[in-house]
Amino acid sequence: MSRHLLPSLLGVLLVAACSGPADQLIGDAPAGGPGDPTPPPVAACTEKSQGRSYKGFDGQALEGTRLKENMGQDRARLKPLAALSEEYARVFGSAPASLAAQADAFSVPPPRWYDEPRATGVGMAALYSIGFEAGLTYAKGHAQYAAAPTAQSAATECAAFMKKAWMRTPIPAEIDQCVTLATKGVSKETNPERKWAYVFAMIVSSTPFITY
Repeated sequence: MSRHLLPSLLGVLLVAACSGPADQLIGDAPAGGPGDPTPPPVAACTEKSQGRSYKGFDGQALEGTRLKENMGQDRARLKPLAALSEEYARVFGSAPASLAAQADAFSVPPPRWYDEPRATGVGMAALYSIGFEAGLTYAKGHAQYAAAPTAQSAATECAAFMKKAWMRTPIPAEIDQCVTLATKGVSKETNPERKWAYVFAMIVSSTPFITY
């Protein structure tokens, strides 16, 4: 990977990843995106008993201080390595070989033990490298990526690949950032397939793909 491309790629990644609420990772993006003055809808919490009440040693109900939220609101948790392997296979057709080789970058817990995945600089760099490898293999296997991206082809391919990877329809601002990356952000790269690989790597390194 060319080091001079990393700053611009990360800038696009941050814009694309932070364009919507963290809990809106599936389904169509809500109103209130960039350029839209309409605020996003606020989820209303409903009161409903969903299980038994248990008391602690002090006689107080254990759930008494628990925050009440709608199901699905606690989102944007990093996917574990095993889940990412399946996700890469779903999007690219197979998991890249370097994913298992870089397992140490993801702090994989020992057998029969669970540890919440955490975002680290080493892990994010590894994810981008893995995404680029998978994206380059994917681009070489599809004839349409033999030509350098144009504004029109980038808009079409970005929208389709984002929807496939993120399992939701991207908003216009996200597509625009992807097009900017494809047509301007990787302008120093001369190989068309590598240009597309940078685009794919950005998409599968973003929050909607690596979290749930």
